[in-house]
Amino acid sequence: MDSVKDLGSLIQLAQGGSAQATLAKATRLLQTARRMLGVVPRGKFSEARAGIPPDFAELGNWLAHPEHTPGTSSIEDANHLVADDDCLPPVEARPCDCFFVVDSCYTPEIALAFWGDDAARRWNVPLGCKECKESLQRVNAKVVEQMRLRTAAAASCFNRTCRVYAPVYRQAHVLAYYHMPAVTRLAEEGPSKTRGPPRGSSDKKPVEASQAFDLAYGDVRRAFLQFVDDPRNADRPFVLVGHSQGTVHLARLLQEEVETHPARLKRFVHAYLTGSAVPMNLFSRTLHRIRPSMSSFDTCSVSSWRTASRTHPDLAKLRGYFYYAGEGWRSIEGATFLANNPITWSSEHGGTASEPHDYRGAQWPLPTNLDPRDHEGILPSGVGLRFGHLVMRSQDVLGAQISSLVDVDCGPLRAKIGRQGLLRVTPFKADCLFNLTERDYLLYHDLDFALFHHNLQENVARRVQAWRPTSRL
Repeated sequence: MDSVKDLGSLIQLAQGGSAQATLAKATRLLQTARRMLGVVPRGKFSEARAGIPPDFAELGNWLAHPEHTPGTSSIEDANHLVADDDCLPPVEARPCDCFFVVDSCYTPEIALAFWGDDAARRWNVPLGCKECKESLQRVNAKVVEQMRLRTAAAASCFNRTCRVYAPVYRQAHVLAYYHMPAVTRLAEEGPSKTRGPPRGSSDKKPVEASQAFDLAYGDVRRAFLQFVDDPRNADRPFVLVGHSQGTVHLARLLQEEVETHPARLKRFVHAYLTGSAVPMNLFSRTLHRIRPSMSSFDTCSVSSWRTASRTHPDLAKLRGYFYYAGEGWRSIEGATFLANNPITWSSEHGGTASEPHDYRGAQWPLPTNLDPRDHEGILPSGVGLRFGHLVMRSQDVLGAQISSLVDVDCGPLRAKIGRQGLLRVTPFKADCLFNLTERDYLLYHDLDFALFHHNLQENVARRVQAWRPTSRL
């Protein structure tokens, strides 16, 4: 291990929440640390072992797509997800499109169910390998189910104004991030100065990790081109929405496929990039037409946030590395980060908190046949809302049934941007479903969108309306 930094990262995963939650997480980490290291991808990267590139002309390779028929999937398409007492405009009547990229779902919890099998430590989830061994097919099924759960939670925040397009993709194993310090050192030092592993990284695989993220990005890029260049979508405005690994790929996509394409730029409304830090110097190094958001209605702009309680640490894992077009991966330690309050849309670090009456409320895709509160127990899984314990215990899918969203009462919520750029929110009510995340390794990470469901529905409508007067100039 890269000793001090790796140990520090593990300690950070155990921090946050109450003292009791921190102790429970630390105990779980001690129990699983050896097995966790056993599912870090370390072998040679091979595109042949990464499944088959998804064909995005096929509806089956989209987690959400406006042509999906409602009521035909066990987890309802995000285009049609709404609370039971509510209704949505018809898909064809929505004035904007949303291209959504889901976060990491090839997680340690899924990998641990296959511990000892090479299915647990592939660099990328090997989608589409119909003739591969059964364990790989099971991994694929479990990852895709998690992708659908996460898409339901996040992309549904935009379905009142937008038709939602969300591709499956051969995303990188989340523990590929273990190698990112070496990836950035290799990029900064250059291969000519680095014989063997980069300085201080004897067990790291920088070339392989970089290839894994490139492959995942390649799938996202192809899906975007299928979406944005579809003649049926010509002249329609679009927003980009990503979370965590999805944000990593969309930030690169903005630089390579939007900024330098005037016709696409004209249609581009806004990018909501959450769960992974976006450095402000992006807007001086590679983005010049696309700007950081400073209000609730600016367009051709980017907003970003990482949600935490007032007592949570600023997790380094979510602000360590960034891809700059033409440069590659770079460390962004010490950088200033874009931060927006999704209630007030202020971007002022250390500014004033929002008022409770401005908070519109949260929604969540709670399965009708499963409740995460029934399965967490004394020691946390680390990803409570993702049914971490159930996922770790079985190689089978959860079989989650989701047909609608439920309201989540979080109490009188306030939010403000802290001086270091984290979005700090007040504690949830004691009986709130979202309290499960107090014992997650990344704390409120999984709530970045769903916590602000109704504020986001309002905001995307406002930005699309603001885009319209200038869209034909």
